[in-house]
Amino acid sequence: MLIGNRYIVDFLAPNIKVVVEVDGPYHARRVVADARRERHLTRLGYRVLRLDADLVLTRLAEAVERVRKNL
Repeated sequence: MLIGNRYIVDFLAPNIKVVVEVDGPYHARRVVADARRERHLTRLGYRVLRLDADLVLTRLAEAVERVRKNL
């Protein structure tokens, strides 16, 4: 889903303005860029939840529970 004509996010709940990003190893090299992106999304009114890709792939129920707790 495209937000602000600039960012593609992994998952979006537009009615409640929540973004869920699933971060794999690539994001370890993008700390500054990811922080900038998150600040911009926050300024647009979105709450950003980051989940490690390993968590999503190996313990999906726990990942879903984390999302639920943050809603």
